[in-house]
Amino acid sequence: MKTKRGHIDWLVFLPVVALMLFSIAFVYSAGSYFSFVNNSNPNRLLMLHTAKVFFAILIMILVSQIDYHLWSKISLYILIIAIISLVVVLFVGGEVKGAKRWIDLGFLSFQPSELAKFAIIIHFGTLINRKKEGIEDFKFGYLPLLLWLILICLLIAFQPNLSMILVIFLTGMIILFLGNANLLHILATLFVGFIGAGIYAISAPYRLNRILFYLGLLEGSEQERLSYQVSNSLIALGSGGTIGLGPGGSHQNLLLSEPYTDFLFSIIGEEYGFIGLLLITAIFVFILWRGVRIAKHSKDLLGYLYAGGVVFSIFLVFAINSLVNSGLLPTTGVPLPFMSYGGTSIFFNAILIGILLNISTHKTTDNV
Repeated sequence: MKTKRGHIDWLVFLPVVALMLFSIAFVYSAGSYFSFVNNSNPNRLLMLHTAKVFFAILIMILVSQIDYHLWSKISLYILIIAIISLVVVLFVGGEVKGAKRWIDLGFLSFQPSELAKFAIIIHFGTLINRKKEGIEDFKFGYLPLLLWLILICLLIAFQPNLSMILVIFLTGMIILFLGNANLLHILATLFVGFIGAGIYAISAPYRLNRILFYLGLLEGSEQERLSYQVSNSLIALGSGGTIGLGPGGSHQNLLLSEPYTDFLFSIIGEEYGFIGLLLITAIFVFILWRGVRIAKHSKDLLGYLYAGGVVFSIFLVFAINSLVNSGLLPTTGVPLPFMSYGGTSIFFNAILIGILLNISTHKTTDNV
């Protein structure tokens, strides 16, 4: 099948930029009180987030001009750097709520697990592209990739960060599935992986309490403490109703501990209602749909795997975040892609979308 170079897929670029630009108003509304209390300046978070948004857009545009095949040549180096950073954070990372997940670079707090997720997408796609049908062989095809994934997940477990383990593990499984790995191998890995995740989840009292609370089996002061975030998140969603309280009308942003990061989805629901959340969800679904089309019409297996890994990993994080905010999953520290305050997540997502956009320029002649 013939291929041709074309323009980037504007139906991916524009929705992603829209989400980023929308987030400026959302983060300001959600975080202005926090910013005032902690910095005596209600505009501090706004200025920082705005700068990060426009820098992320610039990164996305620049990466979209880089031939995606180049990433396959440096994927191993990216993975090694990710592994080193996951080790380093255990020793020099700042401890927040008992976890070491961030390296303070002065101008930016760097989260190595985001780099690890990016590395898994790129290196898995690269290795499967090289192995092709050989990925069906367990010992020489499937197992080497699985060992990389296990190493990454184990290092993140020491932070600890169960939510990111699940995101990276499932992302790896999705790419293996897209690469036509043996389905029995994948199912067996999922089975063992979820058993391992379950054991890990109950190995620490605070994680066990979160699960017991989610199942409605926790009582007393710990139940009240854990219900605080979820209750305020649900109150925010309920208060918003159909059309919301309007921009700046949130009350729960005064009560939620992280309204501009992990619980931004709830603040959007409170201020813009069900219609606002429906619009945000529709945009993410649309990006997923366009990404799948780009994958299907990519000119080679590498583009197919990269594109599939990008869109499914981003949509997976969105799904987890929205379900947590809705009380349908236990509370986890997963940000809203392209929108939550924070640099590492938005920068790496911008790089991923940039790669997807470049893949869209190398398309088969029957592409949309």
